Amino acid sequence: MTEGRVRSDEGSEGADASAVEASVSRAVAELERHEGAVLAGIVALVVVVLLPVLGFGFVYDDGWTFTANGFLRQPGDLPLLLSDEAARRHVPDAFRPTLVLFDVLSYQLFGLFAPAHHALSIALHVLVCALAQRWLRLLGAPLTLRAATLALFGLLAIHAEAIAVVSFHEDLVAAALGLGALVVASAAARARTRRGRWPRAAAAALLLTLACGAKMSAATLPLLWWLGESLSPWRPPAARVAGRVRIAVAVTLALGVGLTVVHTLATHGALSPYAGASNLRLFASRVGLSPVLAMSTQIHLGYLQQIALPFGLSPEYVDAGASWTAPATILASAALLGLLLYGLWAATRRRRALAAWAILGAFVLALPTANLAAMPNMRADRLMYLPSLPICVGLAALALAIGRRLAAAARAPALAAAPIVALAILQGALLQATTRVYRSPGALWTIASQRAPGSARAQAIYGEVLLASRDPAARDTAADRGRVASVRAHCRRALEIDPRDELSHLCAARLAIAEERWAAAQAHLRRALGLSVDRNHRILAALAEVSLDVPGVAEDRRRDAALQHLERATREYPYAVEVWTTAGRIYHRLGDPAAAEAAFARAFELGPERPESTLGAIEAALDRGDPTQARRLLVERAALLERADPTTRAALEQRLWDHLRLFPPPPSLVESEARPRELRLDDP
Repeated sequence: MTEGRVRSDEGSEGADASAVEASVSRAVAELERHEGAVLAGIVALVVVVLLPVLGFGFVYDDGWTFTANGFLRQPGDLPLLLSDEAARRHVPDAFRPTLVLFDVLSYQLFGLFAPAHHALSIALHVLVCALAQRWLRLLGAPLTLRAATLALFGLLAIHAEAIAVVSFHEDLVAAALGLGALVVASAAARARTRRGRWPRAAAAALLLTLACGAKMSAATLPLLWWLGESLSPWRPPAARVAGRVRIAVAVTLALGVGLTVVHTLATHGALSPYAGASNLRLFASRVGLSPVLAMSTQIHLGYLQQIALPFGLSPEYVDAGASWTAPATILASAALLGLLLYGLWAATRRRRALAAWAILGAFVLALPTANLAAMPNMRADRLMYLPSLPICVGLAALALAIGRRLAAAARAPALAAAPIVALAILQGALLQATTRVYRSPGALWTIASQRAPGSARAQAIYGEVLLASRDPAARDTAADRGRVASVRAHCRRALEIDPRDELSHLCAARLAIAEERWAAAQAHLRRALGLSVDRNHRILAALAEVSLDVPGVAEDRRRDAALQHLERATREYPYAVEVWTTAGRIYHRLGDPAAAEAAFARAFELGPERPESTLGAIEAALDRGDPTQARRLLVERAALLERADPTTRAALEQRLWDHLRLFPPPPSLVESEARPRELRLDDP
């Protein structure tokens, strides 16, 4: 009797499990009938989570590559990207022509309106999500997995850096173009005729060329495509694309990558624009490649942790080497090797094809940023933007499988979605919190210096941010002296951490300039210039200006030194706004107002959103005895001058008023006798 009751209970449990499974299957079938609404709802959720980004400003490299990049204001110079001339003129990101073209177009559309550029980042991220979902559909993935992957990838916290920083459009553009190439390639492989196949394959190769032209992280996408079509996790073997077709399309995609490599070699003379043993920004140049690769094993295991459990995310990481015999390196290497071997073994098992694709795909996409070729940053969250896609597919599949078992065990069909929903909520909450780090330079470098106290870059840049935020009206107050003391501490700390980092010396030089210690400023600037390999425009401009104030040096020698630095700066960095603004100030100080006005005009052409060049041009016109020109600039650029320093602006207005009062122009040139504030707002 007891045995019968046990069998009855077992039968009842089996029936309950079958009922739960049937209920889950019915829910899935209902979702499939509303596929468009399901996917649109997930995309809308991603957008809502990212909406606070619209209120952020420009941070990180936005100044060098975007806000002060005069090349973006000269679309007629775009053909320079096809030759080595762009590199010689130090066009920012010249080795990424697709990205530069994208930035030129976005600047022409939106100017420097930060919310529009952040909206563009969100739109690019949504496009990447949509293309990933589309490619998975072509591979045969079911809606539940595609929807779960879309939610997980769209809300992944480690993506905060790539989405929230305008100058990191490179990752988003490369991913969008690269996944678009995979979608077109899969469509080409399934075309019924050669006439329909090869034009699509060529289009896919072109898209991949453009993707690699935005960032070389897309270079291994042909391998990911081949793995997806060969392992075919969601289709039976009979439905796979023929082997010869897979190889032919993959080779075509690889040719697209090869075009980018050829362009880079032709325009930069090397596969990597960072190549060179003298480049101290590359940690491998300091300690060798082996310690960097040893540390890279720990870094990539850390990436896996940050993707699965998004803790430890940071805007700054400290470069460091490691020994291959260190316990952490041995454990990390063993873990990664174990994953790789399991992925290779799973590739031989039909029921493990999905796990194989997720693992091997992640390894393949991580290769370009695995420090095999030296990079300025050994580690950065944004480097995982593309490699996280196959990982998200694997995590989504795992969460769905756990959900089904949980639902069957608890006899509650609603629990089938619980794991993936919980994972998406966790990732989305931390994504929104992490993006706030990038809302302003002050917030970014405050947090960076706290989370990476051993980073000379974080300490130096935070010191400069503090110095730049001084209130001119509160100079020599207790609060101001405290701020200067804090700046001094951060600059000193940066020098202690890494005296071979040019940013450490640049921080010390900025502080010395603020304190009018000209000799010390010149010494630090010279040291910074000797250490730096690129982006020397700020150093050269500061050196040129400081050279005029160094005590104990004859006037003609100071003048010659200033002009020498200035000539080099304008020759090597002709698109740097700061260089031309500094040139205008120096020519003005040297008594050459005509040359000053020409330099200020060039600065305004390259950076029309900056009031400094207009203020300088007005002052130069007044010194040249041309109040009409000064008045015209004051009136035409009234809106721009609203953003200028009020004290400087008021002083120039008063000078103009006094000049017009003492030396009135002909009546035809004067429309009113208004005071300076009113005069500035009159029409010419």
